[in-house]
Amino acid sequence: MQFQKNNKLDTKALGLEVSLAIAKFVTGKENMHYGVWDNLDPCLENLGKAQEQYTKLLLKYFPKKKKLKILDIGGGAGETAKKLISLGHSVTVVVPSNILSKRCLENTNNKAEVHNMKFEDYETKKSQTFDLCLFSESFQYIPAKIALEKAKELLSKNGQILVADCFRSNLKNSSHNRRPGGGHPLSEMLKLIKEIDLNIVSKKEITKSVAPSLDIEQQFYNVVGVGIDKVQQGLISSHPWKMKLFNLVYKMIVSQKKRMRLHDRIYGNIRNSDNFIKFNHYMIFQLSSNKTG
Repeated sequence: MQFQKNNKLDTKALGLEVSLAIAKFVTGKENMHYGVWDNLDPCLENLGKAQEQYTKLLLKYFPKKKKLKILDIGGGAGETAKKLISLGHSVTVVVPSNILSKRCLENTNNKAEVHNMKFEDYETKKSQTFDLCLFSESFQYIPAKIALEKAKELLSKNGQILVADCFRSNLKNSSHNRRPGGGHPLSEMLKLIKEIDLNIVSKKEITKSVAPSLDIEQQFYNVVGVGIDKVQQGLISSHPWKMKLFNLVYKMIVSQKKRMRLHDRIYGNIRNSDNFIKFNHYMIFQLSSNKTG
């Protein structure tokens, strides 16, 4: 089965497939990143517009060159790559997911070079270099030192690294609930930039601009939770024994930890914009190296 791994339900793959389907249904595209909500009402109807504003903002930080060789690291379903190719750029995508690598090829009409692997394992052909190494909400999933050092090695002369992602603030979490957001500590990122001898061409914090994305996401899941409750109530009344069997099987194939996370996601309200702003810095870093050849 597509969503089985080692004879167990692969909830990560299943969740990814569902997320892509929902994104496509709501916005018409398979973007998986936050939106920039400046001058937009924070509602589901405007999610697509907010994500478009995010992409437009990123493009402002690209090197001023008509045709770039871009390495899109953790390129999601390929929507950004599709946009970049339409602008005349050459794009290579590295993404560690069978589902996402296939979507990248389909969304770019096979015009992007796609590698289904971790960035840590990626090797170029014949000392290939890039004008831009792009981390659009993928940096947090890679060890920071490895990500920066490897990206620096892959840069061509005058090449740049562009990171747009969440970074943790120094504020400690006193709650038992998981903090919204994620990423490496911002203090660690700033130290590594100096240590690896990278130059900060520009940096910008957009935490408050992207934070409403958390409210939209949580509102959506809460609506799903209401629907699930209504269906469960109806099934318990009409098919009590089938529901008992379903609950038993569900507990057998999905771990308690995952069940708790799913419950918090659907019924809770911890993942909101206020908590996101409290525990995160959403940063854009435009970095260059001292490479001369």
